[in-house]
Amino acid sequence: MLNVASIDLSYGASLCLRGVSLVAEPGKVTAVLGRNGVGKSSLLRAIMGLEKVRAGTITWEGRDVTRLGPAERARAGIGYVPQGREIFPFLTVQENLETALAAAPRGSGVSSEIFDLFPILRQFLRRRGGDLSGGQQQQLAIGRALCARPRLLILDEPTEGIQPSVIKDIARVIHHLARDRGMAVILVEQYYDFARELADNIAVMVRGEVALSGPAGTLDEAAVRKLLTV
Repeated sequence: MLNVASIDLSYGASLCLRGVSLVAEPGKVTAVLGRNGVGKSSLLRAIMGLEKVRAGTITWEGRDVTRLGPAERARAGIGYVPQGREIFPFLTVQENLETALAAAPRGSGVSSEIFDLFPILRQFLRRRGGDLSGGQQQQLAIGRALCARPRLLILDEPTEGIQPSVIKDIARVIHHLARDRGMAVILVEQYYDFARELADNIAVMVRGEVALSGPAGTLDEAAVRKLLTV
């Protein structure tokens, strides 16, 4: 389990996260919703160690990882798919996937399961990442994160700019990873309908704070949608 407890995060004099708490459990999807600029990506970057928190703690599988760097968190089993995908455009699909093996258990290779989840990647192994479509790049970014054998997968707006057919494939993969693999998943989204289909728990952020949270089935839809339009 991941337990984020009352973290604050600042960029210079600007406090962008205030007392944010979040839990991600094995086998469940936790969706973080909110408009642009409310701190969703900053929260994920703090969990991954890309930003240092000013207060609060982050605990992963009973271990305090608050002061660990990104590489140490990746080796501890936390996978991250950033907004914008950030694949390596001049490396091939195969090479992109292999970059994640540095965080995988020693002796690991690219698992064939990656190609079962995303068959298109098998076809394009020798193609450069920058030559793929946006949807194919997103599949590559998720596949790359999975190559490190994470037990927690963090996804920052995986549907952004993606065609509907690929969105369905990504939803299917997220569902499989949580339900069948028992992986903990944190999904940041702007779109409530997509998140609602997948999420066990939802947290809605407003101006750097969690304004509403709870099991997805218990939250009032009108209240959630109102916060997403504030």
